[in-house]
Amino acid sequence: MFYSILFPSQKQHEEPREVAAPACFKDLNLERIFAPVLKTKKEYEIESFFYTPLYDSETIVYRQDVMREMEDADIRALFADFSNTVYDIGLSMNTIRASLSAEDRWHNNYVTRGRMLDCAERYCRTVSALSEGLSKKAFRSAGLCGFAEYVSSYCASADFAGLCAYIKRLRESLNTVEYCMLIKNGTIRVRKYEGQADHSRQIIDTFEKFRQGNVKDYRHKLSEEPYAVHVEAAVLDMVAALYKDIFADLNDFCVKFYHFVDETIWRFSREIQFYLSWLELVMPLWETNLPFCYPKLCETPEHLYCRDMFDLALAHLENGKIVVNDFELSAPERIIVITGPNQGGKTTFARAFGQVHYLASLGLCVPGSEAALYLFDHILTHFGREEDVSTLNGKLQDDLVRLHELLDKATSRSVIIINEIFASTTLSDALSLGGHMMDAIAALGAPALIVTFLDELALHGPETVSMMSTVKQDDPAVRTFQIVRKPPDGLAYAMHLAGKYGLTYVKLNGRLRK
Repeated sequence: MFYSILFPSQKQHEEPREVAAPACFKDLNLERIFAPVLKTKKEYEIESFFYTPLYDSETIVYRQDVMREMEDADIRALFADFSNTVYDIGLSMNTIRASLSAEDRWHNNYVTRGRMLDCAERYCRTVSALSEGLSKKAFRSAGLCGFAEYVSSYCASADFAGLCAYIKRLRESLNTVEYCMLIKNGTIRVRKYEGQADHSRQIIDTFEKFRQGNVKDYRHKLSEEPYAVHVEAAVLDMVAALYKDIFADLNDFCVKFYHFVDETIWRFSREIQFYLSWLELVMPLWETNLPFCYPKLCETPEHLYCRDMFDLALAHLENGKIVVNDFELSAPERIIVITGPNQGGKTTFARAFGQVHYLASLGLCVPGSEAALYLFDHILTHFGREEDVSTLNGKLQDDLVRLHELLDKATSRSVIIINEIFASTTLSDALSLGGHMMDAIAALGAPALIVTFLDELALHGPETVSMMSTVKQDDPAVRTFQIVRKPPDGLAYAMHLAGKYGLTYVKLNGRLRK
């Protein structure tokens, strides 16, 4: 039996979810990626779905299959309209039920009951239209197939048929209600309509002979219906006294169908926004020919890779004009060490590495044309922080404390990303500390990416892969933002520094001759 479009079973759906962003969000710029999604879909309260990575491949594949089908524009439009309408009805009914349970007639009145009838009628139309739309689609994913079957069975059920029939009968009865109001000296009296003349019609007919062609309509359309609820409620009470049976039927309807919105359908209307919001975010980049794919999730780090990977947050800032890169790790390789000149894209690459792993764990499509990524337990990051003077620690001590906490938490199932550590100490100390860090990470057996200015770390052992940010061959000061697999050499950075400070051979020679 279908339960959730995000989880294959009710048990998985009911497992606790995170209510706050994971610690890695800031370092990986994931907070920038998700911010527009969560802002535009705030009323759906889907934050926990983005804050909770999945640890089982079954649920991830379940979501991937749904999202593949959601790429179809017609399917997205069908579910978007349905989701907006049903979720709004559900929220309106929460307010209506609160009013109907109130003891005061200010809230608990026939106006409120009429609104409930309107919501129920709108709900039936929306669900019936969805069922008809779904019947014309051939789904492949377990999630959407299950939901389509659920909706079809629900619409054929006696409960739904009874709801629709009751609404139709009640509407027909209410359409027979006709009454007159006598308003005099602040007093309103109500009586049944007994064929009295329609004076408004008579006035229009009288002045019709003065019409000379079409004229401008000066009537002003109000953005909201102007009404005084207490007056309407009082008038309806008097009308109800005249048509006791019909309004008693309305009362019975509100009691019998107090919870008419099906819980599974309402849950779907909220959860489908997880897919809709993500596709709304990535579609503009898709249209710029940036690639997205559904990665294979690996239980072991024997062979991990991603082709044409990029930083999603940066891609949005640059409107899709961004350099893509690859990485690949094949056993015994587990640790990528990136060196090269500053401002060459090393940190961006590190963020992209973390982003694709995290997004993959949610079952989302990720930046890249093809990927096999690790099914992790945690993504642990160590990026630069401003020195915290309240701790009275120096920058190096802060780095070491945070690194110690990271390694204590890390397991062989973690993904570790460390960016420019030990930059505040001497080269010899940095090499010594860096060596101990590499030993600890290698012993864990976890996949890791380390950005460093220490070329020696890229040659640490057989588990280490060296990658470098590159520069133009004819102009070392110009970055290509390509991160390629090659041994460290430090030459590009040295040449850039020498050129920047006028210390190249040619410039020194020129000055010494003067």
